[in-house]
Amino acid sequence: MSLLGGNDLKEQQKINELELKINREKQKLDKKLTRQKILLGAFLVDALENDSVDGLKDYTANHLLDFLSRQTDKDLMADLVKELGNKVNANNNDETN
Repeated sequence: MSLLGGNDLKEQQKINELELKINREKQKLDKKLTRQKILLGAFLVDALENDSVDGLKDYTANHLLDFLSRQTDKDLMADLVKELGNKVNANNNDETN
């Protein structure tokens, strides 16, 4: 064993352990944020389905596709936006008749 750098291995092991701990904490945070997004999405879907917030369907139908940046996401949400738009238009027609 060399007189110089004898503790390097122990220090490197400690660094590796700390990096693993940091990565585990990042994963926990990512899971928490993902769960929050899912719950918020479920809340908003419920509000849309029950029409419990005035103007939410109209706002969503008019702005969701502009909010999305990926074409695959826009394609995925296109039917929902179309359905929301149809419901908004049907409600507006009912109100004017």
